Amino acid sequence: MPQIRRTNGEETWYRLREWTKGQAAAERLSSHILDSDQFKSIDPSHPLGGRDGIKDMICIKDNLKWIGGCYFPRGQKTFKTIKDKFLNDLAGVTQNEVDGLIFITNQELSLAERAKLINLSEYDVDIFHLERIVNLLNSPSNYGVRLEFLDIEINVEEQLAFFAERDKKYELITE
Repeated sequence: MPQIRRTNGEETWYRLREWTKGQAAAERLSSHILDSDQFKSIDPSHPLGGRDGIKDMICIKDNLKWIGGCYFPRGQKTFKTIKDKFLNDLAGVTQNEVDGLIFITNQELSLAERAKLINLSEYDVDIFHLERIVNLLNSPSNYGVRLEFLDIEINVEEQLAFFAERDKKYELITE
């Protein structure tokens, strides 16, 4: 019997929120997420474990050098737990002499919670929280990444969206 898939982006949301694939997969998925948001020269530290100098990756965007910190626990954690992880990752900004921190997490964060985290830093901060990641993975350009890391195949509606997006890009390059 075929597995029934949640609709309205919920399948992606649940699989991210109940992450079971470990740190290496989380860091590799995070690299793809950053790539889809125009970060460049993404250089992972040690996804399979090892001393990483308080950075899971280093990258560049808008002529700024960033470190990325990934936090993908299973299930929703308290804001205090998320904040503690964020502060630990934030220490990597000075240690690695970069301009800012990208905090990539499968956690739900309200607007107020995101603002609190950002206000803890004098550096640039970009937060990729659960809903933002769901939005990126449910876009046509990331269907393959979603399939690889979350085992979610595209449905008919997504196939149509993918072809429409591809056709739009084709029209732009042939004009």
